[in-house]
Amino acid sequence: MRSLLLYFFLISSSIALAETPMPPIEAYGELPKIRGLSISPTGNKISYIISQEEKEYFVVKEIDSDDIKAVDTTNLKTRNTSFINDQFSVLSASETTKIFGYRGKIEYTGSFAFNTKDKKIRQLLRNEESLFPGQSGIGYIIGNLTKKGRVLMPAYVGSRYDDSPDYHLFSVDPKNGRGRVFSKGKHATIDWFVDRDGTILAREDHHQKDDRYSIFTKRTGKWEKIYTKSDSPLRPFNLVGVKADKSALILIDDLPDGTGEGIYELDWNGEISGPFHVKDNAEIDSTLKDQNRFVFGVRYSGMRPSYKFFDEELDKSIQKLIDSYPTLAISIVDWTNDWSKIVIKASGGKESGGFYLYEPRSEQLSKLGQPVDIPREWIGNTQTIEYKAKDGTKIPAVLTTPANVENQKNLPTIILPHGGPESYDQLSYDWLAQYFSSRGYLVLQPNFRGSTGFGWKFKKQGRGEWAGLMQDDVSDGVKALIDGGFSDSDRICIVGASYGGYSALAGGAFTPDLYKCVIAVAPVSDLPRLLTTEKRENQRGSWVVEYWHRVIGDPKKHKQKLKDISPVNFADAFKAPVLLVHGNDDTVVKIRQSSVMNNALKKAGKEVEFVKVKGGDHWLSTSETRLETLQAIDSFIAKHNPAN
Repeated sequence: MRSLLLYFFLISSSIALAETPMPPIEAYGELPKIRGLSISPTGNKISYIISQEEKEYFVVKEIDSDDIKAVDTTNLKTRNTSFINDQFSVLSASETTKIFGYRGKIEYTGSFAFNTKDKKIRQLLRNEESLFPGQSGIGYIIGNLTKKGRVLMPAYVGSRYDDSPDYHLFSVDPKNGRGRVFSKGKHATIDWFVDRDGTILAREDHHQKDDRYSIFTKRTGKWEKIYTKSDSPLRPFNLVGVKADKSALILIDDLPDGTGEGIYELDWNGEISGPFHVKDNAEIDSTLKDQNRFVFGVRYSGMRPSYKFFDEELDKSIQKLIDSYPTLAISIVDWTNDWSKIVIKASGGKESGGFYLYEPRSEQLSKLGQPVDIPREWIGNTQTIEYKAKDGTKIPAVLTTPANVENQKNLPTIILPHGGPESYDQLSYDWLAQYFSSRGYLVLQPNFRGSTGFGWKFKKQGRGEWAGLMQDDVSDGVKALIDGGFSDSDRICIVGASYGGYSALAGGAFTPDLYKCVIAVAPVSDLPRLLTTEKRENQRGSWVVEYWHRVIGDPKKHKQKLKDISPVNFADAFKAPVLLVHGNDDTVVKIRQSSVMNNALKKAGKEVEFVKVKGGDHWLSTSETRLETLQAIDSFIAKHNPAN
């Protein structure tokens, strides 16, 4: 990572003004033109979601020809694509809906199999009357039975009046979408792991009422318990997959000294060995696994992703590719069964996240598609930096410089804290940061304490520090930009969504002199209300409630503290005008969080705008809801913190 001063020197000497006109706001508000790209197991086909002329299509294409098959999916909230085999590609989509007997709305997810032979698309598990109607979604494919041409999918089974439905495993025929019970689970069952021939390698159970966690296997044809742990309100580790030689299950767990995490193996006798593949100051972001969740390698967190493959030759090949592009973030998206073809995504610098096909044996790299149509000269240069917090801790961050601005000093600035809060920003093409860049703003995305990706010590320092250390790190980023001559102290606005929206409101409430304006999208404003909602909408003893108590605070033990860090209680302190944007279909942070903040600010006589996005979910999953949000931001910031 670069220091601020060195970085400032580099960007100041490399600005070339664009000759093409500024892209319209729609170029940033619309979803990417191509997304959810995947490759078939043989490498003969790719599938993706494409936006074209206000329509959206699910596309399956022969990789070496122009033979394209497409289905109009304009009326769906599409998520991603995958393959069963060369004949069937799968589309994941969702809708926000209300289920009878459930307190509020849920995000209902389904999977649709597209048959490239008859060009028909069918929903999987669509007509099973036994399915529990209150589950948040169906469509999680956990295994392929390639010899029988079927897929395995888990789903809850029970009546609408059942408060503890069982989690069964279904075998589903992609030709007609119909399924039948393959293996029965329990109400405590939370996951399944299967071999390619249908052998159940593991069933994972978590009894939330008595905090008991167990793993069972049916490798020998009968159920055996291989692991159990009592007094476990949260899962004791993350069971992620199966070792390629089937000798053990693969876990991710904390290191004994609490400084990070590693890969562990749980054998069929219940013995845990490890840790393996530990990397200093980084967490295991994910594992690379196939449809049956056989694990091939590890992706580590950080400002640029890094990898460790268990196959040495593949590991060397991927590392060589990454080393060839030291300024970019190379993300592995999908691969063929034999890893002869790998889909990657390249981001960072002036690269807007293009999809490429990499063939390790020949080291050939070819372009598959470009998600955005932004001219290169209008892409703000994105690099990683770090700055010091007031206690001396180095805070990693992403800095995007304004595109097409010759003078790169004393800039109007956007502070853009991420959501989560236990997530992180890395080198990538961020549509909101790029919009601000195109309008002449410098954009800082700070990875404050509490963020994942930089070691567990860094993450755990954020526990219970909402509006405390976490917010101090954001404020210290503002001060670093001002002190370095980057930012004009009178033209700084804080913008965020979800936890980032909370951070924006906390900035306005607790450091009101720092910001010219505050923009909060789907924010949390009232922490006691949030925790009460989570408790009401989850089962008694739910790990979700336990998790939030650990991250934010226990409402019984920390009642006054939670009130003292809730921006809704400090409306009088705001000096900057506030924009609140919230979707009425948000199932993660209820729109009531924005409503009470709006009412409090109005009562205090503050300047506030509240935009309710009809049909907007927590992720702004459609072009219409994202564009409406961006238009509200564009109008508000032009009024209260114009770049020129």
